[in-house]
Amino acid sequence: MTFSKGVLGTTAAVLVAAFAIGAVWYRREESRKDAAAAAANQERLVRDYSPTLGPPAAPVTVVEFLDPECEACRAMHPVVKQVLADFDGRVRLVVRYMPFHQNSTMAAGLLEASRAEGKYWDVLETFFLRQPEWASHHAPRPEMLYEYAVLVGLDQARWKAAAANPEWQRRVQQDAEDGKALGVTHTPTLFVNGQKLAQLGYQPLRAAVEAALR
Repeated sequence: MTFSKGVLGTTAAVLVAAFAIGAVWYRREESRKDAAAAAANQERLVRDYSPTLGPPAAPVTVVEFLDPECEACRAMHPVVKQVLADFDGRVRLVVRYMPFHQNSTMAAGLLEASRAEGKYWDVLETFFLRQPEWASHHAPRPEMLYEYAVLVGLDQARWKAAAANPEWQRRVQQDAEDGKALGVTHTPTLFVNGQKLAQLGYQPLRAAVEAALR
């Protein structure tokens, strides 16, 4: 059996057209999936309850998954503050919790309870500053966290009672679930406009912010 050149040409044209249509559909489907994944990741990066520092409309958002009991988080804290100061008004910091240590959930609950009093950042600063006292690996003393109330101007009894609110534990659990979904395996882990920071330190963070601004 033989086929005319016209038939073969028509068949080839149909196949090429079908391939082209399939390729366009595939690209659109992949773009849709990428957009959906990006939207899901964005929701997991920043929740509406997350503590933030800096202008809401800042062009760069730094999301930090931290553990109040983590020594590396304590070391990175002044670095993050310096970068925020370097780019004053152009960077927003969002804090998420990743409780890897024994008493970090308790500390996170106290941090959340301090927000109503407008003392969140003061408490976070104090917890990191005093971390060697209450978070010693050999002899942790988490009860000391309550004693820091006087240092930041909080009523100790009211603060302790407020920290028992189950909503704070729900937030910490949600943060941990989001962190796991985003591939957070250690603290601190930072994201700059959605991109995970590959290396910790002042220069890597500053360079990532500068790149995001460009």
